[in-house]
Amino acid sequence: MQSDIDMSKKVSKEYLKHRKRLLNYTNEDMNLSLENDEQVYIALFDIPMKSGIVGFQTQSLALVFGLNVHIYHGSGSSVVDLEKNSDVMKAMQSVLKSGHQVLSKMQLVSDFDFYNSDHVRVYLKAGKGIFFKELSNKEDKINKFLQMLMNHVMAEIVKTGELVIR
Repeated sequence: MQSDIDMSKKVSKEYLKHRKRLLNYTNEDMNLSLENDEQVYIALFDIPMKSGIVGFQTQSLALVFGLNVHIYHGSGSSVVDLEKNSDVMKAMQSVLKSGHQVLSKMQLVSDFDFYNSDHVRVYLKAGKGIFFKELSNKEDKINKFLQMLMNHVMAEIVKTGELVIR
C-alpha cells in the first residue's frame, strides 16, 4: 500500500499537488492582462498549526485574483469556493491589490517547495515572478503588514462559518 503522505514533509501528496498547481498557475492561464510586472495576482500563505497528527501541522490560504479563495489542509482536505461570499472576495482583492507594496522587501524565488516551519510563509506571484518572505516574530513593518493582510482574509472566512473541512 502506497502512503498518501510525503513523510519527508509530513503532509499529503494531494496538499503538495494543490500548492504546486497554484504557484505554477500563470496570468496567461487566467486570461489576465497585468497592468505591470509588480501586479500581484496570486498569494499563498503557508500557515503552521500546532498538532502532533501527521498532516495536521499546516494549512495554506490560497488566493487567485478575481477567481478563488481556498484553504488547503496538510491532510489533503480543502475548503473551496470561499470567494462566493462577497466580503471574502473583497478581502482577497484587497490583499492582491496591496501586495505590490512589499515586493521590494521580499525575495524573488524560483524554488517554492513546501517545507515545515514555525512561521507563516508568504508567496506573492506577480508579473516578475514569485516573491517570498517567511514571517518572523520580529516587529517590523513588513511582517506586520503581511500578517495583517492574511488575518483580514481569515477573519472574513471565519465569519462565513465555512471552515468545515471536506
